[in-house]
Amino acid sequence: MNGGTHVAIANLAYLALGLVTQTQGWSLPVDWSHLAAVSVAGVLADIDCPTSWLGLQVPLLGRLLERNLGRRGWMHTFWAALLVSVPWLGASWSLALAVFVGYTSHLACDGFTWPGLRPWPPFPLPFGVVLFRNGGFWDVVIGMVAIIGSWICLVHRVGSAAARAIEDPLTWGLILLLVALLPGWLLSTTIRRI
Repeated sequence: MNGGTHVAIANLAYLALGLVTQTQGWSLPVDWSHLAAVSVAGVLADIDCPTSWLGLQVPLLGRLLERNLGRRGWMHTFWAALLVSVPWLGASWSLALAVFVGYTSHLACDGFTWPGLRPWPPFPLPFGVVLFRNGGFWDVVIGMVAIIGSWICLVHRVGSAAARAIEDPLTWGLILLLVALLPGWLLSTTIRRI
């Protein structure tokens, strides 16, 4: 999947988890820091691929990690998700959870694209059912569905007692930026590959 789809699905996963936990009496924060953390974590595993969006932003690191850890190698494991998430416990448990949700949503999505992945090294347990290739038509469809799902989660949350959690103007600015830019990013990256 391309980076835009990963960001959209990571946000949907976090917002949906927020709705589920809300029914249990918990309240996951929905503010700019949590949405930014889940968005960055949603693409972070692709740092080991120099041709990915994140790899292109940091090309030297992408090539170095691909050479030493392999493409869809160690950075695409459950252990990497834990390693990236645990330091955020120092800031807050909810930020650590946002990073973990974003990262693991990336792993789950990559399990549905060719060539799959092995997220539990050293155990040879493969994960996934390959349904499609990266950057194709379904990438855009899934990304758009995730954006719509995120909006549904936000509308449901705003209509609830937890609306005070997203009164922060920076949060709404980030949400509007994601909604304005993400569909265009998805379409442009996919059209270039077709």
